[in-house]
This record gives sequence, structure tokens and C-alpha cells, in this order.
Amino acid sequence: MLPRRHILDVYEFIGDEEELLSMSTITLAIDAIKYMDVESKKDHLVEALELNEFVCFMFPSQRPRNRSLLFHVVSDLLGLLMYGVPKKKRHTIESIEIINYSEKNMEVYPVIEVWNTLKGKVYKKKHGVESIVEGFIQKIKIEMDIMERYPFVEDIFYKSREHIEEWLPSLSKYYDKKWKTVRNVYDKWWSLWFCDGDKEKVLSGMIDRLHSQAIREFDTEIDKDKIFTSVLLDKEGNKKENEQFSRWYREGVNLLLKI
Repeated sequence: MLPRRHILDVYEFIGDEEELLSMSTITLAIDAIKYMDVESKKDHLVEALELNEFVCFMFPSQRPRNRSLLFHVVSDLLGLLMYGVPKKKRHTIESIEIINYSEKNMEVYPVIEVWNTLKGKVYKKKHGVESIVEGFIQKIKIEMDIMERYPFVEDIFYKSREHIEEWLPSLSKYYDKKWKTVRNVYDKWWSLWFCDGDKEKVLSGMIDRLHSQAIREFDTEIDKDKIFTSVLLDKEGNKKENEQFSRWYREGVNLLLKI
């Protein structure tokens, strides 16, 4: 899912303001830092699970705030179920499903149960490029609803740029990179999302990135102006999309917390 939704993911279960900021920052960081090593063959969601395990054992003082990484995985898996699995993401599911759980601590890797439960309830098979691109547009609609109805999310996104300092020791150690390198990667990623910008600028930026991605990955071109106007004006549709995602997300994490 997109970054503002990931912040709302944490908010769905965490009320404490300081914890919310801390947990939101690490769940944003796992998305930002995946661009640090473009040659990495490790799957993004498996990496989030392994980083969670690493923090548990190497930086126990940061527990249980690192469990937001599990929330992140649930959210991303639900996004794949609801909005389609692009070809390059199909190995994501395979990677999650082939983990040898007999050799792993189920407290660290409980998401397979969540995946299997949600798969039986919300999976919608997508056919072709148009459906996949439409799925991305629905994610953009969710981000716009969050900006419209949850303005505190933007505040947390803004503050995360400084709060990343809290997580630099564990991130630096896990990725075997210098603190400055990790920090610079986060800053660069953060700036792409026009944090604290007006809604139209944020929307235009998301659509521009989707336009480039659609050409690069799907060899298709979207009508940017049409999508911009449609999403900007459809506040009720954006709200409905976000609330539907929230209902399934809460079910997934409630199951996760019971395991």
C-alpha cells in the first residue's frame, strides 16, 4: 500500500501519540529503504519479516514497536488480494508461502495464517493490465481520502523525517550501511511524496508516478488529466474505498494479534 495508508494502518491499533509516530516511521522506512540496493533479490515483504525478527533479538528495547512491520506486511498482502498482483509481485506470494515455518518462531512469522484467511474471503482475480492499473488508482483514492479526513496522518508523515533517527542504529546494522547512507535514502524517498504539500500537488505526483510505471512495466499509457479530475472530485468514492480496506485490514490484524 501507499505511505499514508501505512500510517493509518498503525493508527487503527495504536492510540499513544509517541508510539504512533515511532511505529509509523519504521513502517515507512521499510518501503523507503527497499530502494537502497536495487540489485537485491530479496522479496520486500520477506525482508520486512526478517527485519522484524532482527529487531526482536538484536534491539529488544525497540520491542514491541517493531510489530508495525507485521502490520505493514498484512496491509501489503491485503492490497495484493484486493487490487491485483502484478507479474513482478507474484514471487512475493511464493516467498511468503514457502517459508519453512517448522524452523521459524510463529510469533515472528504469523502472517501465513492471516494470508490464508484473507485469501479465502477477499481475493479478486484481476485480468490483464487494465485491472492492475485500476488497482493502483484505487490505492491513490485511498491516499486522497486519508488526506481529506485524517489530517494528522500528514503531520506524522512530516515528523517521520526527523524521527527516523530513532531507528537508524537498527536499520544501519541490519543493512550493513552507514547511518548517513540510510538517512539519505529515507530523505530522498520522503521528498517524492510531497509531504505537507497541498492535496492537488500530492495527487498529481502520485498520478505522474503511476503514469511512468504504467509505461515502464505494463507498456500502457494512462489519461493523467482524466484520472486527476475523477479522483479529486469523487470524495465519497474515495471514502468508500478506504473504509472497505480498513474493514478487511482490521480483521487481518485482529487475527494476527490472536496468533
